[in-house]
Amino acid sequence: MSTASERTTEVNLLCDLSLLIKQRLKSNLTIISPARVERNEQGSDPLTQILRNGRIIVFQINKPYSYTSNRNDNYTKFVIKTEQHYNLLRSFRNKQAFYIFIALNNFSEIISNRNDFIKYCIALDIHKIPTDITLNQRTRVVRMVKSSLAPKLEIAGKRKFGAIPNLITLDELCNQFVKGLAGFTPGPNIMPLRSFMKNNNSQHTYFIHLSTDSTAAG
Repeated sequence: MSTASERTTEVNLLCDLSLLIKQRLKSNLTIISPARVERNEQGSDPLTQILRNGRIIVFQINKPYSYTSNRNDNYTKFVIKTEQHYNLLRSFRNKQAFYIFIALNNFSEIISNRNDFIKYCIALDIHKIPTDITLNQRTRVVRMVKSSLAPKLEIAGKRKFGAIPNLITLDELCNQFVKGLAGFTPGPNIMPLRSFMKNNNSQHTYFIHLSTDSTAAG
């Protein structure tokens, strides 16, 4: 997948997520990109003060890859990096950070399915990834069925792929975030979050932030 297709996929996802959440709110939503985190580390963006007030959910968007074999053309492949996965696990608790998997991985697929784009995406709590993995195993392959009706994730085991349970649609995840059932409030002690930002090398980690005056729409 090219960088252009990759960014197009992420932009479409973030736009749809923003609309989903704003439809349920009376106040503002802020999407904090990796580039903004980098500027903050360089001292040019008062990000710490912004994050101190409000609620945050972390989205780790996984880069989709196409299979070269026609036998697997109904699947999209993803790679979970072990070191980064453990960094997420150390930094966030259940329902605070989620992997986002997007089945569409090229321009033509995105354009032809634009109206149903969000249905080709699935979320998974980082703590729901099977734990039979060690730091000696540098990566783990996950594959997703390209279906808007019944998205399914499978993860590579020693001999075959196995199904991953506990998937959640992005629509339901947004509902949980708005209702306070997912995400977290950093409060005055923001050092753990800053430490994660400093050590996180991914260019696909996004922080979705609701200000303290955000309230669910009636």
